[in-house]
Amino acid sequence: MLDFYAHLWPWLAACLAAGAATDALVPSRAGKRPARWLIWAGLAFFAGAAAISLGAVEGAVSIHIESALACFAAFIAGAGGAALIFRRTLAGNEAWAIGLVPAMLLWWGAAHVAQPAYQADLQKRVAALAQAAGADPAGLSLAGRDVTAIPAISANKDLMGQIAIAPGVRRVVALEGPPPAESEKKEDLTATIPGPATAASTDAAPPPSGELDAAQCQRALDAVVASEPVAFSEARATINRRAALALDKAVEVIRRCPDATIEVRGHGDAGAWADTLSRRRALAAEHYLRREGVAGRKIVAVGEKAAQEHRSGIDFIVR
Repeated sequence: MLDFYAHLWPWLAACLAAGAATDALVPSRAGKRPARWLIWAGLAFFAGAAAISLGAVEGAVSIHIESALACFAAFIAGAGGAALIFRRTLAGNEAWAIGLVPAMLLWWGAAHVAQPAYQADLQKRVAALAQAAGADPAGLSLAGRDVTAIPAISANKDLMGQIAIAPGVRRVVALEGPPPAESEKKEDLTATIPGPATAASTDAAPPPSGELDAAQCQRALDAVVASEPVAFSEARATINRRAALALDKAVEVIRRCPDATIEVRGHGDAGAWADTLSRRRALAAEHYLRREGVAGRKIVAVGEKAAQEHRSGIDFIVR
């Protein structure tokens, strides 16, 4: 965290100056009760700090909250320091709340200028650790200061430990469990494909190994989704462990469909943002599939226009 705040120091210094200027320029008014703005702002500050410390927020949201807390703390420190110099009472003047406006603008600037630069630098650091360990950096994704590792990387405990203690990394989400052996994968795939019920249906069932045509590929992917849906947490598009395991099974089928175009169709939750969420989920699944070695196939991410509660988070359509 200190590494992150050190990167933000110009913006924090500006917030400190904004707090001091606010205290110096706004006329002092003695008050018997603490200013309401200070009470509400203080409650919001401690709520945000508690959410960060307890891990209630993750990814891009967490880094935005961290920078907002730092900017507010710098603003209060500047205002409090000036109040001591001018012998004023910070809690007694409602008019000082106007200083929050420039502080918020400075935070907005930090979130759109300093944070992306910091995240790019952190991504390079984490990728360098992966390369030094002989792992593919593409198996690591960064959201805010949280790093997510696919099973092929999370199995390397030494590398995961190095990433966890790297400056700037808040936490590492490991999609545990190394990929199963090839024989085990084939057994799992065979189990997901409906077996022949009659002699007439034997020809229609996809073979347990080898390449699949478009119809066989669609049936196999439908069976994978039916047995283990690609599910997401509510209102989120992050590939969690359950979704990763389901996508791993889909990867084994897609590898057997060299001539097919696979449409990765995302579905959102019920609500006004279902459109955006479904698109984000489709893109997240497509990105995961490509990292797992199906980049040579034609994979297209598509988001549904409306939420369909009875559908899985992701469906596959073979074209």
